[in-house]
Amino acid sequence: MTRVTSVVVAVLLMSAAAACDSAPPPATPVASAPASTVPPLEFSAPPLALPTVPPADACPVTEPQSWPDTDQASRVLGPGPLYPVADYFTEGALQLRDEDREADGTFTKKVRWIGSGYTGPVLVRAARIDATGNATVRFSYTGESRDGGHYAVLSRPDSDLPATTTVSGPGCYAYQVDGVSFSVTIVFRAVAAATGGRS
Repeated sequence: MTRVTSVVVAVLLMSAAAACDSAPPPATPVASAPASTVPPLEFSAPPLALPTVPPADACPVTEPQSWPDTDQASRVLGPGPLYPVADYFTEGALQLRDEDREADGTFTKKVRWIGSGYTGPVLVRAARIDATGNATVRFSYTGESRDGGHYAVLSRPDSDLPATTTVSGPGCYAYQVDGVSFSVTIVFRAVAAATGGRS
């Protein structure tokens, strides 16, 4: 082996050894892609189309129907897929008590809502339908005031929504419940509670 060849071989061997001893360059961390999120469907509130009832006529209340999970509710109102729980309507009506009265004279009552088989936007509006007066609904932990009602995006098909219903006084009222694929009306009464009765 010539001297030149020996020098070349020595240089190559040293380069290889250096390459083996040095750690490979660290890999650049790659952030995992976030789960894709689909924005809520663009929701356009349909017109409020509640019935009207002459003051002398009986309030055409929506008949309750039994609910299959009795641990959750015994009865609900309306055809769904989002229902007010009928258990809050004692003897078929919201019982308005002095302790339910707000500073502005309206009455606020707890009325829970439950859903079955629907996810997506929902808008719940309410109004008095037999005379002048007003009503509102508010989910306690989700949604916002919008389009004259309470708007929320339901992320689970089995929603359980603590909520309140506020009415201006005794009378005949209706909810209009709108989602992407449905619009339903639910009629209910509010009455002055008998003194000493249960809430």
